[in-house]
Amino acid sequence: MKHPEEDENTTLLPTVIIEILSPSTEDYDRDNKFKLYRDIPSLKEYIMIDPTAISVEAFYINAHQNWELKEYKNIDENLAFHSLGFNIQLKDIYQHVKF
Repeated sequence: MKHPEEDENTTLLPTVIIEILSPSTEDYDRDNKFKLYRDIPSLKEYIMIDPTAISVEAFYINAHQNWELKEYKNIDENLAFHSLGFNIQLKDIYQHVKF
């Protein structure tokens, strides 16, 4: 049975949420929205990707059940998805982005 507000692009119990930041919502995404997301019991990682510069902020739940931040600023780095058990290269994320 589908939740009344559910659609094909929505999941109610996400493990990872990825945000592509925009100038108009960046402050909200970093602060208030992240505070709301932390109340989602299934959420293990919150990834914010800056489309204007090579900059990824990855928050994840560490072994002590606290949110921890890992920043990625080098195109040669691999973004680790701890909860999903894989990495992706930043150069693949930014492959078609023109700065």
